Amino acid sequence: MISSKDGIIGFAIGDAMGVPVEFTNREKLMRNPITSMEGFMSHNVPKGTWSDDTSMTIATMDSIINSNGDIIANDMANRFLEWMEKGEYTPGGKIVDIDRTTLRALGKYKTTRRSAVNCGCTSNTDNGNGSLMRMLPIVYYSYLNWLEQDKILKLVAGISSITHANELVIMGCYMYVNYAIELLNTNNRKAAYSKIQNLDYSMFSMPTIRAYTRILDHEIYHYGIDEIKSSSYIVDTLEAVLWVLINTDTYNQAIIGAINLGSDTDTIAACTGGLAGIIYGIKSINSDWKIDLRKYSEIIDICEQFDEVLYKLNGKEIDNNTVNKNDILRRIEIVNNEITEVPADALVCANTSGNLGRGGEGTIFSRAGIELENKCREFDELSKGQAKVTRAYRIDTKYIIHTVVPKWYDESETNQNELLEECYKNIFRISADYDIKSIAIPTLGIGACRAPVDIAVKIAIDGIINNFFRNTDIDKIYIVCNDSRIQRTYIEYLNSLLD
Repeated sequence: MISSKDGIIGFAIGDAMGVPVEFTNREKLMRNPITSMEGFMSHNVPKGTWSDDTSMTIATMDSIINSNGDIIANDMANRFLEWMEKGEYTPGGKIVDIDRTTLRALGKYKTTRRSAVNCGCTSNTDNGNGSLMRMLPIVYYSYLNWLEQDKILKLVAGISSITHANELVIMGCYMYVNYAIELLNTNNRKAAYSKIQNLDYSMFSMPTIRAYTRILDHEIYHYGIDEIKSSSYIVDTLEAVLWVLINTDTYNQAIIGAINLGSDTDTIAACTGGLAGIIYGIKSINSDWKIDLRKYSEIIDICEQFDEVLYKLNGKEIDNNTVNKNDILRRIEIVNNEITEVPADALVCANTSGNLGRGGEGTIFSRAGIELENKCREFDELSKGQAKVTRAYRIDTKYIIHTVVPKWYDESETNQNELLEECYKNIFRISADYDIKSIAIPTLGIGACRAPVDIAVKIAIDGIINNFFRNTDIDKIYIVCNDSRIQRTYIEYLNSLLD
């Protein structure tokens, strides 16, 4: 089943990787190439921060979600204004970058309240990549709705024209969308390239078509790196994206290659990352980059909602019951042990505070060492029920999944049962993205959080059953107790569910 999170997370990581070195020239980056997620530098923002590229992409997705699959340009424009003026759809509450064409077009829309598609800028200088950066949701929309070329073009032109109505930009967006759709069909980079070379572009003017000669009449990927520009000019951006994508063989290579071209690093790496995510999948992405990406869980939330709307629009439902219940239950083992001694790919660490490292499970932090505590200080505060992955450092396992557990003794907290259910949802959801095959989960809610044992046990086992579809590759789920009586309660409830 096609999932938008492959492309969207790939896109967001490319954006965040490129933000710190935006505007840096190629010569400097060739001397000191970027190979990891960095912070501050060009925009003075923390590591993992994404910019207008991802903000406008998820605003586009949110518009489609809240319009139940309809494409309503004015609704999108209103959400872009919320982003521009109030910092909505951002990782830190304020925008990181906005191009001049977008700024002018949204200002015109706000002032005149004309139809949003009539507010886009059309001059020859409005030829940047500011609408290309938000085309990835339209790829999934077009693909899952089996749109014909005339409808794809109309859709691309309308959405681009909210800000960028220049014909050159619209053609570039149309090419990018078709390239990505063909990747979803074939997962073949050169076949997708042939597809866009053979499309009908007769609706565009000859000067516009000629601007893309190096892509349409030649193979851009055969050019040397010195012949590839990496500016925000739409033609340069599209050439750079295709050049990097076809000349690399992994997601990580593609992102590093895109960033180190220099100049408009965030948009080129984002647009490259979206395509590379489609090809290689979310599991292929460097784990440390996923760990460092800000608001990872929130982006995944948007992707899941977006997918659900698109599948329903196409008359399909996402199948959440692909594994037999008894098969799931037989993968669960209730153990009485110290969690750091359990042989699992990932250990779950229960936190009572959204500031990870404060109120976290003491044994995990003490055995993982100061590196874990230092890493947790880098993260934004999490809400109850959310989860975040880190490396395990000095513990002999791959990952630690931190989740924020509600407290039953705190009268200011409500909906504890629902929040604990969210913990299990997010644990399983995030485990799939890191290719985790076995997991050790403590007795979440029991003990310091004072959840009634019978409630916590039921939520745990039911949560595993209900969320197993999110990662059906898990072979073993350990529920780790430190009290034999609680262990028996888990075993009794689990056995009562076996047919």
